[in-house]
Amino acid sequence: MVNPLRYLLTLVFLSSVLISQHGWAATFSASVDRKNISENDTFALMLRYGEQVGFGSPDLAPLERDFQVLNQQRSNQFRSVNGRTESFTEWTLTLTPKRTGKLTIPAISFKNSRTQAITMNVSALSAAVKKQLEKEFFFDVEISEGPYYVQGQIIYKEKLFYSVNHEDPSLSDFKVTDARVQPLSEVRSYQTVVDGQRLGVYERQYAIFPEESGNLVIPGQRFNARVTNPYDRWSRGRQAGIVSKPVQLTIKPIPANYPQAPWLPTSRLKISETFSNGDQSQWTVGEPVTRTIKVTANGLSGSQIPAIALPVVDKIRYYPDQSDNSESMNESGIQGTLQQSMAIVPTAEGRLVLPEVRIPWWNTRLGTLEYAVLPARTIQVQPATNTQPETIPPVQSNDVTTASNSEMVTGPANGYWIIATCVLFLSNLILAYLLWREKNRDPETQESLPPIVSDKQRWKELKKACQQNDAQQIRTAVILWASARFQRDDIVRLDQIQTLHNNPRLNAALAELDALLYANGTANSAFNGANLLALLKALEPALGDQESHSLKPLYS
Repeated sequence: MVNPLRYLLTLVFLSSVLISQHGWAATFSASVDRKNISENDTFALMLRYGEQVGFGSPDLAPLERDFQVLNQQRSNQFRSVNGRTESFTEWTLTLTPKRTGKLTIPAISFKNSRTQAITMNVSALSAAVKKQLEKEFFFDVEISEGPYYVQGQIIYKEKLFYSVNHEDPSLSDFKVTDARVQPLSEVRSYQTVVDGQRLGVYERQYAIFPEESGNLVIPGQRFNARVTNPYDRWSRGRQAGIVSKPVQLTIKPIPANYPQAPWLPTSRLKISETFSNGDQSQWTVGEPVTRTIKVTANGLSGSQIPAIALPVVDKIRYYPDQSDNSESMNESGIQGTLQQSMAIVPTAEGRLVLPEVRIPWWNTRLGTLEYAVLPARTIQVQPATNTQPETIPPVQSNDVTTASNSEMVTGPANGYWIIATCVLFLSNLILAYLLWREKNRDPETQESLPPIVSDKQRWKELKKACQQNDAQQIRTAVILWASARFQRDDIVRLDQIQTLHNNPRLNAALAELDALLYANGTANSAFNGANLLALLKALEPALGDQESHSLKPLYS
C-alpha cells in the first residue's frame, strides 16, 4: 500500500519545481477609492505593478485631459501571509476632476502592460452645501429616489463637511428602527473645494431595507470633535458637535396584485441559463447534461432570491446540485445572485420539452409587476451511441463576476497549468485526510438524538439540511421543526404536516420527498431541498395562523 505521507511530499516537491521553473506573470492594475464624486472632490487612484520596480514610473500624461494630479506617492512592498508571499510596487495618486459628467480614467501604460479604463461619475455640488459654507461643521444627506417598498433597497449617503482643524472626530452608529441596515463602505475622508474654499469631508453610505410598511424614520446623526488651535500648542481646544435632521419616508406594502410568490422588489432582475454540452437542441439518451440557471437582482441580497421550483418532466431524471446564493456591493448598492445547477439525464429518445420558467418581480422604478422568463425549449433526444452505464459528471459552477472598482490586465504568460496543479494538490491532500480518518474512526461511535430545542433552532437545522440537499436529513429536520413549531409531539410523518394546511405546492413537495426516499433515491425526481425551504418560508405566516398585514423578517 502507498504511504499517504510520502505521496503528498512527492506531490509538493513536483509542484514546487514546476512553479519555480515558470512563475507567475506580472500584473498591472488600476483602482479608485470611489467612482461617484462631486465637482472639485479629491479621490485616490491606485496603480499596482506585480513586481518590485527600481526605476521608472507609469505614463500619467493621459490623465491630464480630464483630471488634475494633486499628489503622487510610491511604495515597494513585500508581504508574507500564511506562507504566501506577495511583492509589488504601488503608486497612489490624488486626483480632482476638471469638469462634471461622465469622465474616463484612460488606460495607463507601464512596461508593455496596460490597465483597463475606469468610468467616473462627477456630479454638481448641491445648493444646500453652498448655503452652509459659513459653518464649521455641517451635514449633507442624500436619499435614493422613491417610491420605496417593504424589503426594497434604499440608498443613504451622508457627508459631513468641515472647515476647521479638529481632533477625536466621531460619528454616531447608524441604526434605523424596523429596518435592516447594510454598510456599503468604510467611512471615507477626502477634500473638496466649494467657491474657492477648501473643505474636508467624511462620507459614509448604507443600504436600508425596511421590514414594515408605513412611516420610516431615519434618525438624525450626531458628529462630535474637539476643535484645535494650530497657533496655540498649549490649548486643549473646545468641544463641538452637530446633529443632522431626521428623514421620514413612506414605505409601501406588497401590492395587492402581486401573485402568491416570493416578494422580489428590485429595479432590475435578469434570468439566464447555460447547458454544459453547448447544444440546446440535440441530446443523447443516457448522457447527462448540466443545466445552470442564473438569476441576478439589483437591490436584493442573495438570500432574498429563492430557489427555482422546476416541474417534473417525463423521460428525464434530475440530479439537483446545491444552489449558490451570493451578493456583491458597490456604491450603487447590493446585487444578489442565485446560481442553481442540476444534471439532466434523458431516459428515452424522441421529442422532449423543458417547460417555461417564469419568476414574478416588482419593478420599483415603474411600480409595475413584471416577469423574468426562460422560454420553453424543445429538445430532440437521439438514441444512445453505446451501452456503457450512464455517469453523472460533477456540476460545473460558473464564477459570478462581482462589481468592483478594480480593473486588472495580466501579462502574456498563461498560468492556467499552475491552477490545475494546485487543485490536484489540494484534492490529493483531502483524499489522504479522508483515508486517515477512515482508518482511525472509532467503530463504537453512535449517533445520538438532538436535544429538545426551540422552533428557531429547528428551523436552522432544516435550512442546513435543505442546503445540503440530503433527502433523509430534510425529512427528519422538517418533522422535528413542525413538531416544535406547532408544539405537537405526535408529528412523526410528512403526511401529518400536509393535514395542517391546504397548500397544493407544499403538499406536492412533501409527497415528492417521501416518494424519493421510498424509491431509495432512484426515482425520476425533480426534488430540490432549496425549493422546499422557499415554500416553507412563503407559507410560514399561514402555517402559524398569524393574521398580520406587516411583512415579518424570515428566520435567519
